[in-house]
Amino acid sequence: MNLPIEFEKKMKAFLGNEWEEFLYSYDNNRFQALRFNTLKVGKNKSVEEEIAGIMDKLGIPMDKKVTWANDAYYYDEKKRPGKHPYHEMGLYYIQEPSAMSAAALLAPKPGMRVLDLCAAPGGKSTQLATYLGDSGLLVSNEINTQRSRILSQNIERMGIKNAVVTNEDSFALAAHFPNFFHAIQVDAPCSGEGMFRKLPEAVNEWSPQNVEICAARQKEILDNAAVMLKPGGVIVYSTCTFSREENEDVIEYFLNEHPDFTVVKMERFWPHKQDGEGHFVAKLVRRGELLLEETVSTQDRTGSIAEDTLEKRKSSGKKDNKKSKKSGGKENMELLNEFLDAILTDDMAEWIRNGKLVMFGDQLYRLPDIDVDLKGLKIQRAGLHIGEFKKNRFEPSHSLALALKKSEAENTVELTCDDPQTNGFFNGLSIMLTQEQADKCKKGWVLVCVDGYPAGWGKVNGTQVKNHYPKGLRNKI
Repeated sequence: MNLPIEFEKKMKAFLGNEWEEFLYSYDNNRFQALRFNTLKVGKNKSVEEEIAGIMDKLGIPMDKKVTWANDAYYYDEKKRPGKHPYHEMGLYYIQEPSAMSAAALLAPKPGMRVLDLCAAPGGKSTQLATYLGDSGLLVSNEINTQRSRILSQNIERMGIKNAVVTNEDSFALAAHFPNFFHAIQVDAPCSGEGMFRKLPEAVNEWSPQNVEICAARQKEILDNAAVMLKPGGVIVYSTCTFSREENEDVIEYFLNEHPDFTVVKMERFWPHKQDGEGHFVAKLVRRGELLLEETVSTQDRTGSIAEDTLEKRKSSGKKDNKKSKKSGGKENMELLNEFLDAILTDDMAEWIRNGKLVMFGDQLYRLPDIDVDLKGLKIQRAGLHIGEFKKNRFEPSHSLALALKKSEAENTVELTCDDPQTNGFFNGLSIMLTQEQADKCKKGWVLVCVDGYPAGWGKVNGTQVKNHYPKGLRNKI
């Protein structure tokens, strides 16, 4: 690989006698890893048993773990687990192994308010969600609009119920959320020196000037993160670059500017020392006592849908505006209850009913159970997307399907990953039922499951299940 001359000079001076070993690492193959999603895996058996069964079906041995992350394993890139139905159902997330170190260092506890400030494409957010479980609040932010959509899609795929995806800069969030979060992840935009093997274009974009620009931006982002952190809270700062200017120097600047913080751990992951592309992580703790608030009471919310209170996307056209005015009416609640009572178990139906339900146009969302003021923010996803109200009917969302467990649905169809109809389902084809299967299914909405894991919605009519897998996600397998 032809590295920038200025980069080589800098790294030779920085690494000394390790330079040759570091340079040699660029001639090796990249390391590939996947991290299991314990929001889905480990609900029927132990996590270890379920992972072993999934890995066996993927044809991937479990002989090499990513030692610094939970439930993460290396794999040979020839296996292509990203093309398997299990990936589409969110059973695991494919992630650069050393990048898993940052969320593992933050390791938030259930019930916390957590911010992932620079979150796209979602690796760290989806990892943080496994620590929170279904409790607390995860705000995943990405300033780039297109990347925030990708982030939102990954939050959906992994079945995360308690996440809000925002599309803001750090200044706007700091003004909106002063002294609010218990834990903040700052995976800062950087010069990407650790991405040279993965993205050759990163080599061409690198320059000493870009390093300086990145360092200045990183300091601003960290300053804004400090505004949002509660006393006793934790910030984990990370980059995928080797530059001292963007790593140790940024931390030194931050500690000088914020004397109420201490650094409790700083670590570098090098491609010639660890099996990964490289990462820098630092854990910063604010002095004070960290208090976790109780989740808000939902007793006064039962059976109601709030008016449009948040700004997601501007409604366009008279038709949309008319529908927005009707949101929260008895008609919509009746349609929702009809679906919940017919398709979901009582406990899951009550969890949805008892949540804070809000509308964006015709779209229904359930906000996380921790109160969070989102007015005035650009929102890509406000908690769990439940579904859409159409003329005289309610249509459940793909997000809801992937957030469910099979046991939480009353009407299900079971496929296996080896069944030819499974690939057909992910590509938009209808499912043909045996008479025995048809006899067990009620007419109407049905949760299609593969090997016991929800994959999406269908609609039963006799011995046929009409496909409702989202068109934009088809043809990926």
